[in-house]
Amino acid sequence: MLKQLINHDQVNKSDYKDLEQKIRSRLLQAQLRVQQAKKPVIIVIAGDDRSGRHEAINRLSKWLDPRFLSVNAYGPSQHEDEAKPFFWRFWRDLPGAGEIAVYLRDWTSVSIVQFLNGEIKKSKLSKRIDYINNFEQSLIDDGALVIKCWLHISKAELTNRLMEIRDTPFFDIKDELALRNYDFAVETISSTLAKTSNPNRAWQIYDGSDAKSRDIAIGNTIADQIETWLDSAPKPTPKLKWSPSNSTHLEFPEKVVSYKEDEYKARLAELQEILRKQMFDVQRLSIPIVVAFEGWDAAGKGGAIRRLVAPLDAGFYRIRPIAKPSEEEYRHHYLWRFWKHVPRNGHLTIFDRSWYGRVLVERIEGFASEFEWKRAYSEIKDFEKQLKSHGVLVLKFWINISKEEQLRRFKEREVTPHKQFKITDEDYRNRSRWDEYVKAVEDMIEYTGTKKNPWHVISSDSKLMSRISVLEITTSSIKKMINRRS
Repeated sequence: MLKQLINHDQVNKSDYKDLEQKIRSRLLQAQLRVQQAKKPVIIVIAGDDRSGRHEAINRLSKWLDPRFLSVNAYGPSQHEDEAKPFFWRFWRDLPGAGEIAVYLRDWTSVSIVQFLNGEIKKSKLSKRIDYINNFEQSLIDDGALVIKCWLHISKAELTNRLMEIRDTPFFDIKDELALRNYDFAVETISSTLAKTSNPNRAWQIYDGSDAKSRDIAIGNTIADQIETWLDSAPKPTPKLKWSPSNSTHLEFPEKVVSYKEDEYKARLAELQEILRKQMFDVQRLSIPIVVAFEGWDAAGKGGAIRRLVAPLDAGFYRIRPIAKPSEEEYRHHYLWRFWKHVPRNGHLTIFDRSWYGRVLVERIEGFASEFEWKRAYSEIKDFEKQLKSHGVLVLKFWINISKEEQLRRFKEREVTPHKQFKITDEDYRNRSRWDEYVKAVEDMIEYTGTKKNPWHVISSDSKLMSRISVLEITTSSIKKMINRRS
């Protein structure tokens, strides 16, 4: 792959100023059009050691309008980075619609460095490559442009550059290691770039030997790709292979079984005490936990969540109620706002409604196109796989309720002063589309539930039973995770 260098002419000093003015004008025009089109652009500037990555990004920052540009440089992992899944920091820094983001040491180059440094094994790198491809394709499917530039220099050029800085403060022992392992590194880089390249997000390889010609070539490529992307006719939305589920996960038992009040209180106290003690081990073993609650209106999600967190130290959990996206959230990929709130190791995050809104309310109400909500099944599964790969315990609850019981609770809310705020016209409008939601929920459970990451469907016609069931499943799952880690 590294042999596929982009041919660019050497730029002499007398011509450079004129070429720089031209490329700067093109880039500023392209940047303005990106703003107007309200689409995000992601530019990766990566490369070999001492190949001029920093200098190329500095030049690009000088040429573009800094008000609509973010530059994200990633050095060695900080404590917060290590305490969260690998892709967290890259999702966190994604540009919004109309913005351009430049990445130094991106998800691919960091993965390569981790492998070369012995931090991850070949099997982990292979898995990481799958995540990289899924991540980039998800961004492209969501309307982003991804431009990837790799700067390459020969072994002889690297040797010369290290000779120039060997007796200066700029020299690092890692430079010597890079030179010693040059051939193996190039082989790894070339293989990884080939596996993370396709026509929609191909790696462009540049000779980093001459700074002026390198930077002009990179600038022209970025301008070319943005212009072509914006000028192209919209591609027809691809058809995804998908068929509705015939599953019946939402069937109700014929008879509702409940606790007596005193039995409920005793069992509740018992489970909450177990959970309280478990959280000490969760923190000691640095286990992150994500709990996602979905369910029908008036099914009792809030009540279940309150009983779940009641015995816990507020410093170690967060509840994230998910409502209509904000203006900033609308400008990003729909998973962006959830990646931002992934808990650090040893902490618990509860989502009161979650990323599954994409295949539920956004599907039913038409806020997501058919292509968007259908592809979301695989995007969501990939998201949760990455969480689990980091060691996150992921629990997913669908709080179920019969149509008759829901209506009874709606009527009760209307006449109960402290509950009247909970009932709105929208609740009744959603209820009128009950059958559509049933189909969407059945599909969601069938296509995103796995053996390792199942959905827990909790019948809540008895609120007392449902609260106990949530706590029993949560404590049982945490116990298994603690035993695996101990």
